[in-house]
Amino acid sequence: MTYPIDSAMARTPGTGSWNGETMSSLKIALIAGIVVATVVANLLIAGLITERETRQTAVELDFMRVWGPPQHLYSPILVVPFRATPASAHQYVKVAPTRLEVTANLVPQERRRGLFHATVYEAKIEMQGSFLVPDESRLRDLLGDRTGQFLWDESFVAFGTTTTLIGLRSEDRIVINGTDSAWQSCLELLRADRPCGIASLVVARTHADASPPTGALSFRSTISLRGTTAFNVMYGGKELDATIRSTWSTPSFGNNVLPATSNVTAEGFQARWQTAEFGTPRVSTTTSLVDPALWQGSTIGVDLIEATPVYRSVNRVAKYSLLFVVLAFATYVSFELLSRLRIHVVQYGMLGLSLSLFSLLLLALSEPIGYPAGYLVSAGLVLIQSTLYTAAVARRIKPALVFAGMLSSLFAFLYVVLGLETYSLVFGSLALFVVVSALMVLTQTVNWSAAWRGGGETRGDAQVPTPTT
Repeated sequence: MTYPIDSAMARTPGTGSWNGETMSSLKIALIAGIVVATVVANLLIAGLITERETRQTAVELDFMRVWGPPQHLYSPILVVPFRATPASAHQYVKVAPTRLEVTANLVPQERRRGLFHATVYEAKIEMQGSFLVPDESRLRDLLGDRTGQFLWDESFVAFGTTTTLIGLRSEDRIVINGTDSAWQSCLELLRADRPCGIASLVVARTHADASPPTGALSFRSTISLRGTTAFNVMYGGKELDATIRSTWSTPSFGNNVLPATSNVTAEGFQARWQTAEFGTPRVSTTTSLVDPALWQGSTIGVDLIEATPVYRSVNRVAKYSLLFVVLAFATYVSFELLSRLRIHVVQYGMLGLSLSLFSLLLLALSEPIGYPAGYLVSAGLVLIQSTLYTAAVARRIKPALVFAGMLSSLFAFLYVVLGLETYSLVFGSLALFVVVSALMVLTQTVNWSAAWRGGGETRGDAQVPTPTT
């Protein structure tokens, strides 16, 4: 049978003849272009992710301002004023505890503002310990002054944070050597800005007499604080025994000392630190109460992190989009090569459009319902849409089921791999290697010579034979 020559499709040799091979090459090039466009569309979503993450950070900063910042506590210190001459300004001799026991109970909350949120907490802190004051002669050696006066009756205990001491209550008090005292602000007691510095400090009188103390000076105190995300204690003494507990199930223990024991469950965590630095307690002398050199010892703490950070997880999914895009298109190409099914380039483009929506849906849904639920719903929507479209293209149920099985397995594999964190790159690379190997085996089953010769023009859903004269 002879078909009429379509002047738009058939040309004489030497004037750009469009035979079956040329049409097949053009189609492959177009499919490759669609794959690249789909991957680029997923990568461009990274800009939107960055914009949403910036807004999330702004909300967190606002909660830090109105609720409380990440708290970095200074351990309590004993402060003894010293005056070289009656007319000279005070210096302050600061003594770190010989032993400090800290028990902190953190009660976390998630505060939301629109689709964005911040993790805040209320902390109830119990502290007890003791100060061992060196002999006055040793203190004079430290000061290099043999004639100055120690104002023992004006000594006090100071406690504070590097940022804002917020959440303190009237019932928070301190007992020093059996004497109950109320906390006062630093400025209220000293009436001067310079000694208090920029730190947020509270102080309490020791009610000592004018003579140097004998033996250890013990204390016991309760403190209430509010903060955001992190809680840390900077210690400058000899022995520290600290316990932090909370109902938060995904803590991260950092700083320069890890807990000696920790127990993390779905109901919360409890961690205990025990450190000791041998030698005498640290002693510092300056005109300011805050001396960073005094707290260069053990620093303990915990960050209340998200189990699955939404924006970081979505960004990683967008970067791994190449994996499922290539596999989805490879499945379509396999259908076309191994069966009589002919798929139009436009239909490849619609598949690419469907797959490119996945990262966008994941970002949009993860904000209100969380990353795990957002991933499940987004993957389900794309899977249903692309599978139904494949069934309409193939007009057969078997290719659609094969495609659905491949895509659902790929979504599940991607979720597991990205959840591995440390080994995600290893398993992702191995997966790509397996995919390429499978494609190499698959291509060996195709009669490429026949495929090149048999390429006809696809119009709609039916293949139109190549025109002949």
